[in-house]
Amino acid sequence: MGIRGMGGSVTYDVTHHLGREIIGGAYPPGAILPNEAEICVQFDVGRSAVREAVKMLAAKGLVDSRPGRGTQVLPSQGWNFFDRDVLMWLREGNTQPDIIVELLQLRIGVEPTAAELAAEKGTDEQIAMIARAYDQMCVAANGRLDPVAADGSFHEAIVIATNNRFFQPFGPLIRTALTVTAPTTNAIFGHSVGDLVAHKATLDAIQSRSPERARTCMLDMLEAVLEAVKDWSNKPDSFTRRRRSFVSKP
Repeated sequence: MGIRGMGGSVTYDVTHHLGREIIGGAYPPGAILPNEAEICVQFDVGRSAVREAVKMLAAKGLVDSRPGRGTQVLPSQGWNFFDRDVLMWLREGNTQPDIIVELLQLRIGVEPTAAELAAEKGTDEQIAMIARAYDQMCVAANGRLDPVAADGSFHEAIVIATNNRFFQPFGPLIRTALTVTAPTTNAIFGHSVGDLVAHKATLDAIQSRSPERARTCMLDMLEAVLEAVKDWSNKPDSFTRRRRSFVSKP
């Protein structure tokens, strides 16, 4: 089948298709991709497009290509999850419960400290951006904006306000993590908008320049969700009980 017209170029279209299949598990780690000729036939493209696509996948840490062995899918530990395409493929794939837990664990490792730094080092303009994102969440609660996008803007704005060059690249990853986990957390809590009370408490702490309180508010919010997701993954029918304890998700 031809894939022309799906993306910005034939090479990108092949890269996107193969990358999405790798992330989605169609080609597990250790698997060998179809050879160059087979991919050419499958997608009705030339060899140069296939070679460039394989190079792009290799640059993202997904595959390793060697003469005589073919193109092998690498373990996920080496995948570049900070890459925009990899994040997109992760979002489009079928999310497993362990991925949701791992993403929440990552957020717990990053975001409480980010909230602390934002309270300490964020500029007035950056903190105003966090406040505007919270306002968007309130609008989304009334169905007039995308709730996941608004929630993502809030958390990403906090990461930006750290003014730490090593924290800031986590912003897009955290936004994508919210997108990936939203279907599950929505099912658990029965609500598509983040916990406005918990988010407002975090915002208030940052606005009042209270670093420790900002850290605690963010940590409490994320740990509550992680606990609920773990319970849900172990006993999926327990989400009904969880919904009585939490009004929504972060």
